[in-house]
Amino acid sequence: MKKITIFLLLALPWALCPDCRAGSGAGGFARETLGAAGSVLTSPLRVSGKDACWLGGLAAGGLLVYSADGQLRRGFAKNQSGLNDDLASGLEKLGNGAYEMGLLGFYGGLSYLLNKPEGSRTAVLGLQAFLAANAAGTLVKVSAGRARPYAGSGKGIFRPFKMKTAYTSFPSGHTTSVFAIASVFARRSDSAVVSVLAYALASGTALERVYDDKHWASDVFAGAALGTAVGRWLASPGRSGAAPSAMLLPVYSPGYSGAAAVFAF
Repeated sequence: MKKITIFLLLALPWALCPDCRAGSGAGGFARETLGAAGSVLTSPLRVSGKDACWLGGLAAGGLLVYSADGQLRRGFAKNQSGLNDDLASGLEKLGNGAYEMGLLGFYGGLSYLLNKPEGSRTAVLGLQAFLAANAAGTLVKVSAGRARPYAGSGKGIFRPFKMKTAYTSFPSGHTTSVFAIASVFARRSDSAVVSVLAYALASGTALERVYDDKHWASDVFAGAALGTAVGRWLASPGRSGAAPSAMLLPVYSPGYSGAAAVFAF
């Protein structure tokens, strides 16, 4: 499954994006994607008054959800059932990278065969949003080092750079991924039905992560906010190609894979 995912990551932009084939190629696509992730992480340094109000509201909402993390976890635990387990199993796949790449590849390929360039472009932007949001999210995960619910340490335990799965709870990667892709489809579609369906499915995946005790509710709240911000920004009609103020570069070493931020001054 990992080999298939890597192949799709490499082949999708080349196959569906004429600019990637005729222009700067995969290197340009990668630079744009990593630059987008870096720009998202440094966006708090460039906020306007209106943006500050939005960020303040999100922070207040996040703190409210954080205060109820324990109660929400217990509430989900009381509603376990076979039917809910089956539903959660299906929703989990929507946040799984391999399945997401498959869905984007199918949608983009079908659009290409039907000569629908806007559909192909949406698939490529969905891939960019997925990669950029996860690169930014991975850096936050490792830096925060929050304990997952099943670790048994409590919601307030943070061990930065612990490099263990049990301490990569914040934000939720599944939720970040699915909201990033859903936001691209919602932003580029003129149909309210598409927007509602995209966000409804993404919300279902977010709830599944809490139901399966993989994340605290505040983790999925943060993941939804991050994914939505990245997806909507990448799909915005007026987005310019200005040089980013930072880039995220992939990092791999034995026992750890993630990202490193490189800032431009």
